[in-house]
Amino acid sequence: MKNITYLLILLCINFTNAQETVGLIYEDVTLNTSEGYTLFTSLSDDRVFLMNNCGEVVNQWDFSGKNSRQVYLLENGNLLQGNGFNADLRDWNNNILWSLDYIAVLGVRMHHDIEPLPNGNFLVLIRDPYTNTEMFEQGMDTSYPEDTLVLERIIEIQPVGTDSATIVWEWKLFDHLVQDFDSSKPNFGIVADNPQRLNVNYEDGHGSNPIHANAIDYNEDLDQIAISSRHLSEVLIIDHSTTTVEASSNSGGIYGKGGDFLWRWGNPEVYNKGTFADRKIGSQHDIKWIPDGPHQGKLSVFSNDGYGSDQTASSIHIIDPNDNNGVYSMNSGKFLPDDYFWSYDGTILGEVMVGSSRCGMQIMSNGNALINETDKGRLSEVDGAGNVVWVYIIPTAANSTFNQFETPLGTGSFRAHRFPENYPGLDGVTFNNTGIIEDVNAISTDCANRLSVDDSFLNSLSVYPNPTRDILNFKFDKAIDQVEVYDLSGKVVLTKKEAEFINMESLTNGLYLIKISVEGNSQFMKIMKH
Repeated sequence: MKNITYLLILLCINFTNAQETVGLIYEDVTLNTSEGYTLFTSLSDDRVFLMNNCGEVVNQWDFSGKNSRQVYLLENGNLLQGNGFNADLRDWNNNILWSLDYIAVLGVRMHHDIEPLPNGNFLVLIRDPYTNTEMFEQGMDTSYPEDTLVLERIIEIQPVGTDSATIVWEWKLFDHLVQDFDSSKPNFGIVADNPQRLNVNYEDGHGSNPIHANAIDYNEDLDQIAISSRHLSEVLIIDHSTTTVEASSNSGGIYGKGGDFLWRWGNPEVYNKGTFADRKIGSQHDIKWIPDGPHQGKLSVFSNDGYGSDQTASSIHIIDPNDNNGVYSMNSGKFLPDDYFWSYDGTILGEVMVGSSRCGMQIMSNGNALINETDKGRLSEVDGAGNVVWVYIIPTAANSTFNQFETPLGTGSFRAHRFPENYPGLDGVTFNNTGIIEDVNAISTDCANRLSVDDSFLNSLSVYPNPTRDILNFKFDKAIDQVEVYDLSGKVVLTKKEAEFINMESLTNGLYLIKISVEGNSQFMKIMKH
């Protein structure tokens, strides 16, 4: 363990090192980092990594020579991963439990996203093509120049045995259209009066691919599915509580609307309730509900085209849909809200946050955002005030690893996710700590030294609440010999022996470092007083 003077010097320094090109390239320990483990894979690599905040790998999987796009660590500790053709489930030790060839078994090809469900099934996004003749029969404008039109379909599949699956639920966008072109054809109506359906004649220059869904997410409490449509510049919500028959209609399910849209947001021009100037998001990715923390129940999204139109910079947003137990409100014919709840579009280490495609974000339990810029292969953490807390450059591509000081290329990740230390999928597993991926990294070394403790001795230590207003409690299976509280100048401001708690009420609000000593072992922790 480094001495306390050195630790406090590190606390007061921004760890910017221009020579660091891969791995952990920045951390600011004076700010509140979200603790946990980050899961990612490079788009061209069959390896999947779970790492701690120091950039040290604690577990690794592969995809049998295939490149995976989606990776999910499930609550039972298994890994679900997939690409357009295959999916598999692996246990913590990389043993294959189940695998699926989508085309051979189901006759479909997945695109862009899958979503694990609590019942062990998972949702799959599928492109759903139709001929122009079929679409003309549905009221599409007959001046449409393409031979086909591609819509979207979502299926729920149930794994069977070790290499098969069954489709148990289905939703098709084709069943939820509206058109004002031909009164003699199905789906005829006033588009602005039917926001729960898709205007089949909305055209934004994307030809035969007007929807291009790229993300789905599931809310167990509401039994709803969120969908991101890149080419509509909209996010949508549908009801999952329906049967397949109800999902093809406009009635049934918990919310009584069948498979019609329960909510849509981002581009009211699609349903004739706005213009291009009203667009809030553009070419966006990674729509999902925020499961916990100060923004629980809201939605987060990465807008690739800035605030709907800026293609030189991207933005991230929290959206409060203003629902009442899954029922969504409107104002003047448009779905609420009128604006974002929170947004960020800053620079990260002097570079504009931007992604031309893919990318994603996650709002964590402390309110910070984990940002994935696919083009740069850069993972960053930003707090609610817009401060950059942590930055990591993925060092892998094409099943090879970049050395430190090389310029990484092709290291983009479709998505990254940080799991908290108390995530159920990490309960009882044995970390296979193999260190950093790249050859050397001085920032990772400093980080590991700063956080190193005898984990076998102090891993059950609990310190709460953090942040605190006054009383900080300590829970451990042995007596705590001493607690010392340091301010950022390195001065000891409080000391207590044989402590079960310490009262910080007399201290000014801010960040402190506490040292907890037990039988010759010690652990340092950051504490926020507010």
